[in-house]
Amino acid sequence: MTITCQKLHFASSAGGLDLDWKALSTIDLVSVATFQTSFVNTHGQRVKTMVHTPWASLAFAVAAITAFPAHPRLLSGGWLPPGFEQKCARFGRPCRPAATLAAPQ
Repeated sequence: MTITCQKLHFASSAGGLDLDWKALSTIDLVSVATFQTSFVNTHGQRVKTMVHTPWASLAFAVAAITAFPAHPRLLSGGWLPPGFEQKCARFGRPCRPAATLAAPQ
């Protein structure tokens, strides 16, 4: 799996998946290890898929910053694991609020 500011690419012997963040219709983090998204595929069909990965929170955050900067879960910090901000502060690395993050243009 590769996650960039533009997309997620996943390949295995069973198949592959390319998700261009700006082509997504929706995205949400449904659990710590799962994000759900919908998009229109190259055949014009609406597709809804769930991706199970330990990198689900990162994928959600990058996709939301890029394509859904006003996403409520992004702005509220609801995509972070419980206690994450407190752990960062304890190590002297406070989190930047998501509202101040911006996707590269």
